[in-house]
Amino acid sequence: VVDAPSIGPKTAGRLSVIGVKTVADLLALTPEEAAQRIKTSHINARIIRDWQVQALLACTVPDLSGTAAQLLVGAGIDSVEDLAEADADFLRDGIMMFAASSDGERALRGQEPPDHDRVSAWIASARDVQAGRNAA
Repeated sequence: VVDAPSIGPKTAGRLSVIGVKTVADLLALTPEEAAQRIKTSHINARIIRDWQVQALLACTVPDLSGTAAQLLVGAGIDSVEDLAEADADFLRDGIMMFAASSDGERALRGQEPPDHDRVSAWIASARDVQAGRNAA
């Protein structure tokens, strides 16, 4: 779980105490129950839910990094379906707004936000994932 977006060694240690060792464990959590069990004021159900969405996006959409997943969730993307249905211009604007925040700056770690072409590629990848699901 330490390799999941937004989760470093310190947070992984806190999650380990409640039995979360893998991304699958993270995805299986009920955010409200996990927040109560962790008993750390800055880790609440909303944060845990964001971690779950970030991990699911990063694990499902090809070529989507953990940082990209953080930016997408910060811009309001909650699922692969949301990403597949997004308008590239609108999504890039949302990413830029998030990137200007302290959380966005922390996620980017000094990197530049993605350009329009990169955002469009993420949307196309999410659409490919959806098409594959629909074909199955």
